[in-house]
Amino acid sequence: MREELLNELKRVYGSLTLRLVEALKTPPRRLYMRVNTLKTSVEAVLEEMEREGVKAWKDEEVGEAVYVELNGPFKLPSDVEKTIVVDEKTATSVMMGANLYRPGVLKADSFRGGDLVKVVSKHGFYAGVVEITVSSSELFKMSNGLIGVNVASIYNAPKISELSVYRKGLVYPQGLPAMITTIFLNPRESELIVDLNASPGGKTGHVIQYTRGRSRVLAFDRNEPKIQVLKSNLERLGLTVNVIPIPYDSRYVHLDFNLNGRVDKVLVDPPCSNLGVRPKLEFDKTLSNVLNNASYQKQFLKTAHSLLKKGGILAYSTCTLTLKENEEIVSYAVRELGFESVEAETWFSRCDKIYFENIVAYRFHPLNNDMPGYFIALLRKT
Repeated sequence: MREELLNELKRVYGSLTLRLVEALKTPPRRLYMRVNTLKTSVEAVLEEMEREGVKAWKDEEVGEAVYVELNGPFKLPSDVEKTIVVDEKTATSVMMGANLYRPGVLKADSFRGGDLVKVVSKHGFYAGVVEITVSSSELFKMSNGLIGVNVASIYNAPKISELSVYRKGLVYPQGLPAMITTIFLNPRESELIVDLNASPGGKTGHVIQYTRGRSRVLAFDRNEPKIQVLKSNLERLGLTVNVIPIPYDSRYVHLDFNLNGRVDKVLVDPPCSNLGVRPKLEFDKTLSNVLNNASYQKQFLKTAHSLLKKGGILAYSTCTLTLKENEEIVSYAVRELGFESVEAETWFSRCDKIYFENIVAYRFHPLNNDMPGYFIALLRKT
């Protein structure tokens, strides 16, 4: 990690920063799913998963959350000679036990179907071993499809997308802090709710589920491919009632849609440096990235302020760790935009309530309770 970014993290973590960096390299032990309570119950999901040979547990605090436990770490074989180089996202997936697919493959040695090949990131991190299903000559003629079956990985867990509860739309893989964001927002029936960064649809779907489809939801994201992902997820879950997905740069919604002063609640989960995501194999962000993100994030807050009714609530969340993208952004919204900071009505023991200048907010820490890094703040339009 570059020194300037490390110094930025030290503003939050001080002498614990190096320990934080090490924690970020490992995944949380629990992999969470949100149960689609409009279709089923938590108990029914746990029973169906157990019939498939997968043990899952109900979360202690979040009623719709269940989780499976990650196994590992395991030692990888040292005698595999051939190599496939992949991007960080793909390496992370293989590290967690996923099969290898064509997107994300950057380069490869020569191989034939049936060969064992080690998968490494572009910076040399050894993520796992796959049994190849195609030849190397075929590989680079492909744009999609299976490349190799995972036979050895550092960690493994049940493949959620292959479970019947997933195929039936009974669960949605989602981190616990993201679920808590919606609970903190507390959407209600009949409210008009806008999600300004809606894809892939986790929080949008949770709002629909939380209000039993009786709120009205406008789900924006910046282009059609992202909206198609959102639609696909909502359709699989059957959460399509009273929601309108809209491909649009949501920074300009207040200029081009007749919504100003009409919206009850807004979700803003803007692009960020993702420094709280675990596991993180490579730290390639710079302070410049953080500063650019902070400038970008402010634009969504300006739009949200225009859209909201007086007294309307904004939930701002990120999966990053810096003050510049979190507390300082929310403090700016209070100081410059006319919001006031408010406390959540519900409390969860695994997040820390923090006070910074003129705001109160909530942080999930990788060093506490085996959480990812995550930030949530609630703002009311005065």
